[in-house]
Amino acid sequence: MTTTSSNAANTEEAAHLSLKLGRLLLASGADTAHTRDAVEHFALGLGFETHLLITYESLLLTLIADDEFRTKVGSHIPATNVNMAAVGELSRTANETAYGLLDAAAAASRLTALENTKPLYSRWLVAAALGLTAASLSRLFGGDWPVFATVYVASTIGTVVRQQLGRWHVHPLAIPFISALVSGVIGGLGMRLHPGATPALCLIAPGMILVPGVPLINGIRDAINNNMVLSLARLSFAVLVVVAIASGLFAATAITGVGIPVWGPTALLPIFEDAAFSALTTIGYVFLFNVTLRVAWACVLCGVCCHAFRTTLMHLGLDIVSGTFISSMVAGILAHIFSKVFRAPPTTFAFPSVVALVPGSYAFRAVIGGIQILHAAGSTPSPVVAETISLAIYTILLTSAIALGLAIALAVPLPSWHRTQTQAQGS
Repeated sequence: MTTTSSNAANTEEAAHLSLKLGRLLLASGADTAHTRDAVEHFALGLGFETHLLITYESLLLTLIADDEFRTKVGSHIPATNVNMAAVGELSRTANETAYGLLDAAAAASRLTALENTKPLYSRWLVAAALGLTAASLSRLFGGDWPVFATVYVASTIGTVVRQQLGRWHVHPLAIPFISALVSGVIGGLGMRLHPGATPALCLIAPGMILVPGVPLINGIRDAINNNMVLSLARLSFAVLVVVAIASGLFAATAITGVGIPVWGPTALLPIFEDAAFSALTTIGYVFLFNVTLRVAWACVLCGVCCHAFRTTLMHLGLDIVSGTFISSMVAGILAHIFSKVFRAPPTTFAFPSVVALVPGSYAFRAVIGGIQILHAAGSTPSPVVAETISLAIYTILLTSAIALGLAIALAVPLPSWHRTQTQAQGS
């Protein structure tokens, strides 16, 4: 083989592995900035300067070496599941390659193994954990114990249905619609058998765990980082999913007769009770996001501090948007610290802790209010119109507050004492 053909083969292999790394990171729920940095460090370890352009349809990679460059296009698989264990291992692979600890062959073997790795937890355990998450969310929104029990059953069954539909490769928008319909019908029928004080939560809470919180947050973070095309694509898909969920819940109200009011007060629990149910809520997302047990406790701590701190601020008179922004910053700072301690991406700790803040209830009620406005046409009562607009604005502001709080917190450098301590632990 000539030197030229050998260089071409090396370039082709580096391009293939770099694109594979980027695709796996994005498919596992990594944000755009983290994916770009990981791929560029990875390729640099293989001896190539790299520029990566990420779009919703594809990855465009340019490798530069010895005044020559090669451009290659790879497929982009949008994240349908969040796998923080995979993100951590892929990031570790990129770092070890960048520092010369892995060559191309070892990196290729590692990537292949990671691509075929099964989730840490069985789907039955994930379903049961998410049932507990939804039930705990119902308590955070003021539900009583009959509602808690009904939501647990409805959400667990709804999650099993969603998992099975995913295994059958059903259309991505049909999955949340059918899952929301099934869980909503079960929740509504449960309230018919054992009425609770807030029956609407038996439909809303199971739907909240279907909301694509991570794509919503990543979409806004892309906008902050000026990745506007990718941001609009992610946000548009997330909005379509929310509409699909709300449509499924609306159909469930027609079947069961249990309505979802457009307006309603926001519950504010005592701080210690809020902390307890926040911990249970986060546990479900730890299983759903495939977080390793080694760092699970840190995720739960971030979740408790995040949600309970927002509740504390609201008890002190702060509005919900400002409280969400500040508590998201707290979660981001804790995630930043834990990421250095455990040598894991900060999103491993941040995402499970803030997803409970995503305003799924506001979004559902806004969509249902919009459906009511369409049905009533010109005879819609003005309070319904005003409340629907208010809910839509709150949804946008709260989701933006979460993303901005995380972005600001993760951009703040750690104090020198913590960097020194972390380096001492890793040496």
